[in-house]
Amino acid sequence: MLPAQVFAAAMWTRPYSWRANFISDLGVTACATFDAGTRVERYICSPAHLLANGSTIANGAFLALGAVLLWSAWPRRRAGRSAMGFLAAGGVLVMLVGLLPWDVQPAAHDAVALAQAAVQWVGMILLLVALRGHPGARTASVLTAVSLAVSVAGFLLFIDAVSGGPSLALGLGITERLAFDTLTLWGAALGLLLLMPQRSKGFPKEVEVVLRSPHKALGKDDADVPVRVHGGTDAGAPGPAPHSGR
Repeated sequence: MLPAQVFAAAMWTRPYSWRANFISDLGVTACATFDAGTRVERYICSPAHLLANGSTIANGAFLALGAVLLWSAWPRRRAGRSAMGFLAAGGVLVMLVGLLPWDVQPAAHDAVALAQAAVQWVGMILLLVALRGHPGARTASVLTAVSLAVSVAGFLLFIDAVSGGPSLALGLGITERLAFDTLTLWGAALGLLLLMPQRSKGFPKEVEVVLRSPHKALGKDDADVPVRVHGGTDAGAPGPAPHSGR
């Protein structure tokens, strides 16, 4: 989580560079010079690495738990469940990022981080499908679409920067945060929306029902169901079925 990153960075005896250092540097468990002889050679000593890694694990756990609780809360049920499945998997991968510090398991750490981003992007795309055309979901849809675009663009810039391309001028740390911290901010913003009045803040009525009775999220059938937000039909009343979420 970002507040934990700020605190962990402040604990460095040699200043942590938000532009030049990687996010994972905050979770490195040893004090040493890393990537010697390369363009990203740097000295790392992060006294609060346990906090940095622990906050990453907590962030992933919250993402996975939220996806499970909202499993069946979406107007387009099939697409919504698929989205929550990918987001839950993304949460588990985020937890693994924190459990595998970069200096201890560098290859596994990098692989899991890349997989996490890809899995979460798929989940966000599916969530957009699940909310498509719903009059009460405009805020959530815009937030998700913009965050997805920024994250993917940031990832491309990050890859270019790591390769020594023009994006290196922006800084490895900046481009990496556009790619990965944007996903964290999206999850936090989505959570805040869930805690606000749903009709005025961009979420369908079904989400509010599930938040009040979380067990209902796991008890629905697998069909897309019509819902009433601004008039229309109730879930149990006859009416035209919406388009499939697939």
